Amino acid sequence: MAKPATGRRTIVWISVGVVLLIVIAAVVLLVSLGVGGNSTTSTHSTSTTSTVTTTATCAGMSTSTTITIISGPVVVGTTGKVAAGVPCADGHLGTGVQYKFGDPIKITVTVPNSLTPIAIQTMFDGNPANSPGTPNPWDVNSSGHTYVLDYGPAGESLLTVPGLHDVYAIVTFSDNSTATSNVVYITVKAK
Repeated sequence: MAKPATGRRTIVWISVGVVLLIVIAAVVLLVSLGVGGNSTTSTHSTSTTSTVTTTATCAGMSTSTTITIISGPVVVGTTGKVAAGVPCADGHLGTGVQYKFGDPIKITVTVPNSLTPIAIQTMFDGNPANSPGTPNPWDVNSSGHTYVLDYGPAGESLLTVPGLHDVYAIVTFSDNSTATSNVVYITVKAK
């Protein structure tokens, strides 16, 4: 009779072992699903809290665009040789900038160090903005590869009256080739 008792005990222990394995597998499955759900939620929460926002007063990146001027649509900024913008607080060049009356309007135009600019023509609302209407000389030795366009205080010049304006530059290089910058949009508003 000892044999039947031993056989029954073996069957009971095997049954307990199988049930224990099923319970462990179920717990592992639930834990892994729970961890995956928590991980996804945690990652989503982290990415939401670390989002960087750009203020409306100095937004945008230097890109090419098509603008319409008196002579028709003109594509600017396609060569990548000339970049225009307003230095924003975070260091990038803003291309959509809002000014209040009296704020100084200064736009930088930059070219790579490998190129030698000799002249710059600025276009304001589709019209040449240089005083005589011809390109101004660009002396790399004195100004470097960054040229600053100073339009004075917003609202105090014919060029910066209230409303939306567009500015871009046409740069002539030492080999007589030219390149245009991207467009910088300026909005002048009353205080």
